[in-house]
Amino acid sequence: MKRFLLLFLLISSDMKAHQPLIIDIISSENFSERYSAFVNGRDIMDITDFSPSTDGSHLEIIEMILLQQALYLGGETKKVEFRPRNWVNTTEFDSLIDGSSLMLARTMWHEDLLDYRGSLYVSDAVIEFGQYEAGLYVSVDNQKAQALKPSQLNRLTVVVNPRWHVDWRALVNTPVSVISYIGPWEDMLAMVETQVVDAMMINFSVSDHLDLNFEGKLFTPLKKLKVILPDTRHFAVSKAHPQGKQVAQALQRGLAVLSERGVIKKALQQSGFINHLTSDWQAINQQMVVSER
Repeated sequence: MKRFLLLFLLISSDMKAHQPLIIDIISSENFSERYSAFVNGRDIMDITDFSPSTDGSHLEIIEMILLQQALYLGGETKKVEFRPRNWVNTTEFDSLIDGSSLMLARTMWHEDLLDYRGSLYVSDAVIEFGQYEAGLYVSVDNQKAQALKPSQLNRLTVVVNPRWHVDWRALVNTPVSVISYIGPWEDMLAMVETQVVDAMMINFSVSDHLDLNFEGKLFTPLKKLKVILPDTRHFAVSKAHPQGKQVAQALQRGLAVLSERGVIKKALQQSGFINHLTSDWQAINQQMVVSER
């Protein structure tokens, strides 16, 4: 009987050691296909070139890769499996607080995490203050908006969800006319496409001309203008999840290694998130950024 119990405990322990880490991704954003295409069967630790293979936003894919590399370098060698879930947005933390989710494979704004630090392990910054830049994207057919001069930005209507606190705070500190809308990202982009509003703030696409193609609809940023989102972004891990503490500690150690090696900055630059094409563009909320530093 004792032998049987010991054998059972050994098998149980071995199974736990080989159980994958289940990490959430947002199902509505559906980056799984592009992520798989980018990785293309490679071992995650072998990826050293983060240049995009498709147009659109590449940040989400890069964060999924950096997360896994950090965990491995921090000593967490379990395989990671991504689980699509219906997150309303990245400011909804119920599943992290109650422990039904270990973490989301996306960084989150520090401002959004402040009230939940008792329930979440928060990593060091992955995206530093001032690194996150976005464009004011309009429909390619909206010639009137594209013709506006910087001195005429008060005529530009820009839709934003007020629950996106950092986005909202950035935009209300610019000359543009802010239109509040609580709803899906796709709905807001449809409003831009039909010119119900002029623009939406989106991190720059990695295409050669910075244009964004979404479901066959083409959007372009107002040239020579950008908005800096004044905050840092971090991974958050559930304190209530059984694997939370171990994963958070490994993640923190691994991020420190990646940062020291220059991998994080390299990934953000190669992926087009820190975009050389917009480095000399005017930040229309520059004064706000300087004052908050």
